[in-house]
Amino acid sequence: MTFPPRNPADRHCARGLAAALLLALLVLSLPAAAGAAGASKKVTYRGYSVRVPRSWPVYNLAAHPATCVRFNRHAVYLGRPGANESCPGRAIGRTEAILVEPAGTSVPAGMNGADVTRRVSRTGVLALATWNRSPRLVQRALGFKSVRSMAAAAPRAPASSSTASLSTAQVRASSARSAAVTAATSTSTPGEIYTGKGFDVCSTPSESHMSSWGSSPYRAIGVYIGGTNRACSQTNLTSSWVTAESEAAWHVIPIYVGLQAPNNSCGCKGITPSSATSQGTAAAKDAVTQALAIGIGPGNPLYFDMEGYNRTSTNTNAVLAFLKAWTNQLHADGFLSGIYSSGGSGIADLVAQWGTGYPEPDELWFADWNGSATTSDSYVPTGEWTGHRRLHQYSGGVNKTYGGVTMNIDQDYLDAATAAEGSSASAASGPPTSTSPPTISGNAYVTQILHEHHGGWFGSPSSYTYKWYRCNGSAASCTAIAGATGQTYKVQSADVGKMIEVAETAGNALGTGSAAISPLTAQVEPVPTSSYYLFTAYGNVYNALGAAFYGSAVNSGVSTISAMAPTRDGKGYWLADRGGRVFHYGDAGSSRGVKPSHPIIGMAGAPGGGFYLLSAYGNLYNLNGAPFYGSPHASRKHVSTITGMAVTVDGRGYWVVDSAGQIFSYGDATSLPAVRSSYAVRGIAAAPGGGAWVWTSHGNIYNVGGAPFYGSPYHEGYRNSSFTGLTTTRDRAGYWMVESGGSVLPFGNAEPLPAIRPKHPIVGLAG
Repeated sequence: MTFPPRNPADRHCARGLAAALLLALLVLSLPAAAGAAGASKKVTYRGYSVRVPRSWPVYNLAAHPATCVRFNRHAVYLGRPGANESCPGRAIGRTEAILVEPAGTSVPAGMNGADVTRRVSRTGVLALATWNRSPRLVQRALGFKSVRSMAAAAPRAPASSSTASLSTAQVRASSARSAAVTAATSTSTPGEIYTGKGFDVCSTPSESHMSSWGSSPYRAIGVYIGGTNRACSQTNLTSSWVTAESEAAWHVIPIYVGLQAPNNSCGCKGITPSSATSQGTAAAKDAVTQALAIGIGPGNPLYFDMEGYNRTSTNTNAVLAFLKAWTNQLHADGFLSGIYSSGGSGIADLVAQWGTGYPEPDELWFADWNGSATTSDSYVPTGEWTGHRRLHQYSGGVNKTYGGVTMNIDQDYLDAATAAEGSSASAASGPPTSTSPPTISGNAYVTQILHEHHGGWFGSPSSYTYKWYRCNGSAASCTAIAGATGQTYKVQSADVGKMIEVAETAGNALGTGSAAISPLTAQVEPVPTSSYYLFTAYGNVYNALGAAFYGSAVNSGVSTISAMAPTRDGKGYWLADRGGRVFHYGDAGSSRGVKPSHPIIGMAGAPGGGFYLLSAYGNLYNLNGAPFYGSPHASRKHVSTITGMAVTVDGRGYWVVDSAGQIFSYGDATSLPAVRSSYAVRGIAAAPGGGAWVWTSHGNIYNVGGAPFYGSPYHEGYRNSSFTGLTTTRDRAGYWMVESGGSVLPFGNAEPLPAIRPKHPIVGLAG
């Protein structure tokens, strides 16, 4: 299988750690026989004792003020965290850990959001704890009767609101999309574009350390404002720190480390796939709460940290749903949405959604440790996230020294919006503004339905209007199509030879924004004439209904041809054998083929170019530029009876089916119910509207997901088991089935044809 490359930045995840809530310890006393913790020891601070597993280290912060207080390792910290902790550039996740410190007038900075505290007033001690897999250890230490009662007793942070604001003195107007690079001597402003070097650190540096680094080449700093997987304490991160550094012309990158992919390598608490949307919304609301608490108001960007993950369908679908909700909620609250992830996982998944109407983030921060201080990168196509919307983490875990102060940092290069103290009055409210154009799906030929998909918008649109245009060769010469003002448009005869575009306008309670224009479709063609090919295991190719013949593999000495796929333009095709060898004809690009783990049993062309190969064990290989959305094998679904696949009509997903009728969905392919058949399922074909046809060798055809039914050989009295292929007409208003002996049966608008007399049995049909 062709997997996306793993990114070096993925190793940021600390092994075996997960998120936890932060709770207070009212009376820290743990029985010696506490669960599976084994032998325990008593640790005393200012008259209070806590019993913890003997293996836990104890750090005296008064004696060692540079100790990094982080909650992704088992430890007990005694005393107040130092102002200049010596922390790694990044640490992710939470586990069982305890901090006991002198109680002040307020909860220590950074202990907010998912963090919960309780003050022990009698002796002036403030005790905090986190947990992951052993909540009972903390529960017993807290003296609660149960974990549930402990969690229920935890105070909750106030919910954020779209009307949340800072004091008038804190609000400063800014040009949120200014292209100019901020001078090092000026004061940074909310939402301001900064172009240049920056760094991010696990624990926010003190103001004195920031001053020492004034001589560095960096003018932007990433700080962790909250999230259930944030590991380091944030003693220095206060509103006064944000104000001071904004006035010192530092550009802040606020980072929120919330739930990670469901199956992640860092052991962090993950997204629940069924709750991804609500969890993404909750994360954004909490991030806004944390930002407001330190003086960062609307108009500023907030960046979600989504660490690296394997791009399985479970992970990808959950992450995209979560991040979609994150972006939508931040826009509703008047903030810009930023997302950080590794080039090979989160960034790849977001790039795959570009142009689909998915609400992309305003700012994209990609991790690719290639040492190149630039925002150009192979993971992000040139035309995407342009206009000062990119950040690049180009190296990590490096020690740098300036002004006599050494810090371990990750290095970044920015050309994007950053945060500062206050709010941007111009960006905090107003009509929606476009962040990415709408797109069109559907086939550009007469009688077909084109569908408009929303572009990205900042400003929480509540309504949309549409206008379709007929263009003569370029977007500069377009005429509005009378009456075409819906989200769909049926292609007319008058459109032949033209290209189609649509303008989308979004509105909200504050007004209507400027129209965003989609890319042009391909040139509109007349009602298509369908054609198809039949092929044998020996490489014979038979063309019908005017399909051009470009060659065959009949003289190549093979006898295991198992699949065929025409090119998108119909001017070529590929053949593949069970061993992964690929033959190309016409304008089909040459391919190196694959060396599969299991024999190849299926093949499908990708509408955007390239093709897929499929094995019975669910291995799926994407070749010649075809996008990869997942596979049964990548999802660790242990099957060995996969029989076919079908690419969705818009080309942004696909289905894979097994002999029992179970259908696996990837990309934008809708979830379809399993087919219960008396005979083994042999294949699947995509229908318009998100449905599909599933067929058996006995001639049964099952329409699922709303696909229309045009008939089947079984319904017409055929009772044999020699049907070897099914393909649809070009407009998908009909289909053919072929028998191994060469008989082709038409249904719907498929044209009838006489049977052929093949030299060898027909093993498939492609159109």
